[in-house]
Amino acid sequence: MKITSITCSCCGAAYEVAEAASVQGATGEENCVLCGEVVARWNEPRLRAVRLVMATEHRYARVPAPPAFEALS
Repeated sequence: MKITSITCSCCGAAYEVAEAASVQGATGEENCVLCGEVVARWNEPRLRAVRLVMATEHRYARVPAPPAFEALS
């Protein structure tokens, strides 16, 4: 089994995709449960499961980088 992480390009929601190497599935796509945008599309007939890991409203806000250090002379 192969597990990868993907992010919705529209709203930034984080997902994990589990792909079975030996189980046959069908081609298809998965839409974001928050905004409806396509987050994954595949043409290989492998079984895949996509799950929401964290919605954007529950993520920490991005923290700006601190200013550059200036040595005192």
